[in-house]
Amino acid sequence: MLFHLAAFFLAALTAAFPHEKRESGLKAFDVSQAQAPNFWKCTHDNGYQKVAIRGWQEACGHGGLVDPNFVPSYQAAIAAGYAPAQIDAYMYPCTGNQVKTGVPCKSVSEQLNEFLTAIKDNHVIVHRLWLDIETEPDSSPCNGWNLGKDANLALAKEWTAALRATGLKWGIYANGNEWSSLFPSRDSDIGSDLPLWAVQDDGNPGVATVTTFMGGWKTALAKQYLLPGNGPPVPAAPCGGSVDLDSFLE
Repeated sequence: MLFHLAAFFLAALTAAFPHEKRESGLKAFDVSQAQAPNFWKCTHDNGYQKVAIRGWQEACGHGGLVDPNFVPSYQAAIAAGYAPAQIDAYMYPCTGNQVKTGVPCKSVSEQLNEFLTAIKDNHVIVHRLWLDIETEPDSSPCNGWNLGKDANLALAKEWTAALRATGLKWGIYANGNEWSSLFPSRDSDIGSDLPLWAVQDDGNPGVATVTTFMGGWKTALAKQYLLPGNGPPVPAAPCGGSVDLDSFLE
């Protein structure tokens, strides 16, 4: 099934990006929850050129689920004027030993197939897909990436192999300063052939400002530079909303 999804997806991703690329990156944000009805048009009209929408959530009580806000957010972005080439989507997968919930995570293939099926069935066309890898606090009910560093590394490599097998455009979202707490070392390479969306919450836009590399990456395709609670409301007034701010090269 993944082969057929790849053919569908790649055939749809031929439109040229409609905005001039700047060295510092496109003005962007990412979103993981529903937003007010006027949010999308406001961000579009105020110069935002790129959005990444969470498409899959950890949902550890279910082993992972398509985010219920994914398709409505995508449709709202399109209606507001964002082109498919300006939209990315990301997976925040269910990982780890789910001893708190008693519900095991779905397998890598199950999570990936369910996500890609939702994309196909809802006629979602995006520029790139991302896998979100990040630590979780001990208070989290989901125990993400709690298998031990060696087992975490094996699981991450299983994920990246599955992503490559789809034939689609994927990348990895991660924070270099968390890497050695997840994997055996900061140099542990889970798939540095895939583009990096680097988390560096320093308030400085621009992909060229990324310095926190790890895992074999020497460059980044995107940077998340401001998270809610670490600065002024984002994106800037008058749009409101609870999002993170980013720079993307494409």
